[in-house]
Amino acid sequence: MLSNKNILITGGSGQIGSAICRVLKENNANVYFTYNRNKEKAEKLAAEIGCKAFEMNIENVPQIKSCIDSIYAEIGTIDVLINNAAVSQILPLSMLDEEDVDKVLNVNLKGTLFVTKHAIKGMIRNKKGVVVNIGSIAGHRMLDVPVTYAMTKAAISGFTIALASELRKFNIRVNNVVPGMIEGGVSYGVPDDLRADFINHCATGRVGTPKEVADLVCFLASDKSSYINGQNIMIDGGI
Repeated sequence: MLSNKNILITGGSGQIGSAICRVLKENNANVYFTYNRNKEKAEKLAAEIGCKAFEMNIENVPQIKSCIDSIYAEIGTIDVLINNAAVSQILPLSMLDEEDVDKVLNVNLKGTLFVTKHAIKGMIRNKKGVVVNIGSIAGHRMLDVPVTYAMTKAAISGFTIALASELRKFNIRVNNVVPGMIEGGVSYGVPDDLRADFINHCATGRVGTPKEVADLVCFLASDKSSYINGQNIMIDGGI
């Protein structure tokens, strides 16, 4: 389904990111992913599935440019970008300091924006490409989640729509995958009562798996989804 497509995933060593890498590779894509802290885990994943990992601090804008320039120099083109890297924190608004807010904004918004800016340059030149953002139900529903995480994920929805409009003349599609509660990832450590409440209100009666998210990302990255653009696509079990 993805034969010979060069796909770049940010935050590829995480729970959802690694699942995306695996599913894309299973569908014959050429997979490249970035990581920040988990070097050992990243190198293990790359060796296991036969892809390549690049160290990149998404908070460092010059490093973003340098890393993506080096990727282009090595592989020639990026056909698909998957903006997966994200962080959260557990503090309520009343306890937030400026550095807490800056961390989430810098990774989830600023970093995503500049990764996209530099990754799409080849897509614009080739007049084709795909961008898949990873959002969250936290930006669409009234849930007991950190406000900084919720507001940045809500912003990704707006970013998706605006970017899809801006890039349509270059035949570049942009969509946003919006997961509900997924095993692992940023939902790790969610209190039992909140988890039970989610499951109680979820039509499927369970949390999702990283592979289910990865399968949707794979579809949106492929030509099979050529008529889907500028969409926020929920994968939340029915909330």
